Amino acid sequence: MKRIRTKKELVELARELGVRPDWHEPDEQGVSAVVYGQSFDNAGFWDDQRSAGLMHEEMYVILYVGGSPAASVNLATLFAWATGLEG
Repeated sequence: MKRIRTKKELVELARELGVRPDWHEPDEQGVSAVVYGQSFDNAGFWDDQRSAGLMHEEMYVILYVGGSPAASVNLATLFAWATGLEG
């Protein structure tokens, strides 16, 4: 499973998945998402063995393709990218 750390990596993943540029109806490509974690932050503690299930584990999204995990991305970072952060 890929761990998405940059906006460029997310754009590449979207291309690989074949989702629309606005991500409208990604289920048509078999893509779904689930949010995990406890803390709405992006300091670096998410989707790893050190933080799994602990209160400091940051919220993150796992994208699934056909029911299999394909990639994870920090939720606060997604909001940063959505509001203009380039990265």
